[in-house]
Amino acid sequence: MKTDFPKPLTDEDWAFKAIEIQELFSPAAPINEASLIAGRQPQIGALTSAIFERGRHAILFGERGVGKTSLANTFHMMFAGKMRSIVSIRKPAFPTDDFSSIWRRVFSEIQVDGVKVSERYPGKIDPDDIVRELGGFSQNTLPIIILDEFDKFTDTDAKKLMSHTLKALSDDRAANVTIVIVGVAEDVKILVEEHSSISRNITEIKMPRMDSNEMAEILDQRYPKVGFTIQAETKRDILSLARGLPEYIHFLGRDAAVNAAKNKRLKINNNDLDFAIKKMVHSSDQTSEDAYSGAVLSNKKNNLYKQVLLACALAKHDDLGRFTPSDVLPALTQLLGRPIKIANFFPHIEAFCDLERGGMIEKKGVPKAYKYRFREPKMQPYVIMKGVADELISHESLINF
Repeated sequence: MKTDFPKPLTDEDWAFKAIEIQELFSPAAPINEASLIAGRQPQIGALTSAIFERGRHAILFGERGVGKTSLANTFHMMFAGKMRSIVSIRKPAFPTDDFSSIWRRVFSEIQVDGVKVSERYPGKIDPDDIVRELGGFSQNTLPIIILDEFDKFTDTDAKKLMSHTLKALSDDRAANVTIVIVGVAEDVKILVEEHSSISRNITEIKMPRMDSNEMAEILDQRYPKVGFTIQAETKRDILSLARGLPEYIHFLGRDAAVNAAKNKRLKINNNDLDFAIKKMVHSSDQTSEDAYSGAVLSNKKNNLYKQVLLACALAKHDDLGRFTPSDVLPALTQLLGRPIKIANFFPHIEAFCDLERGGMIEKKGVPKAYKYRFREPKMQPYVIMKGVADELISHESLINF
């Protein structure tokens, strides 16, 4: 990788630097270049093993926004050209889909003698049709069918047929194809019906939030490509703000670097991060703004809704993003600068679960043992950045959480 970049001299040079940065980061769309995928080695290894084991399929599941689609789009590119020819077909599921419609879209990407296979099936498609058509690939071809956003596929009967299809493909020696189902779920049983009948045929791959090393890799892969460096404390704060969600690493990493370029610097610092945070908050979609405003709305002076919601976002949580009121207590104590009892803010957490305040927080479990988490994962870092923008906390203080 080139690292001896000449320093831009003219305004045009710096403007081009900003454009280069924006091309490297992808906050709004899945990544489609294998060289830009960061970390995720356990998941990549599991997916790779699945596609090379005849009769095995994979289910990739986890929270929204953790990078499932990006990984599904690119993992197979890492060994493309090194062995058999890979044919990858990705189709997202829609709420209106039934079994036939989603497979008709898959068939539209397959041609036999110049004719799309979908044209053979204007009506109903059943599992036998799929086994027959997918068995037509040559032995030198490795087909991968990616069914994305499968949580939107709500037809129960269609889900049962999909399970039957996976089993039939596994049992058929001619069909050397791998189906990869991708969806938002805590448990694969939410995505597939009759799970027990196909459990031996599928690899279940949970996609957690990124750890700090994986998040750092996103920045470390990109900045050297265009001659940028970043102060250690600024990098640390970006990782803390993102809360394991790659979208926010991309947003903050991009906009901080663009601001550095506008100020004719190749080293990114805390001023650039401050700019990126404010831009992120001000340019967020209306849904996020409305959700936040509705959650903290109060006519009472000196109410604690903003502080309690921020403490929920900063609280320690488990692998599923869940926290308890006890987890919120240390963060809130530090934000307020004084001791506070759980009884004094527990009603606020409960209020965040009510639809009257938008239901930003959801609770699960049993009475007296409930756990809470943000209903939409992306709202957790948004709340933290809103807190920084509103000066409820400085991003330098995030090291304490």
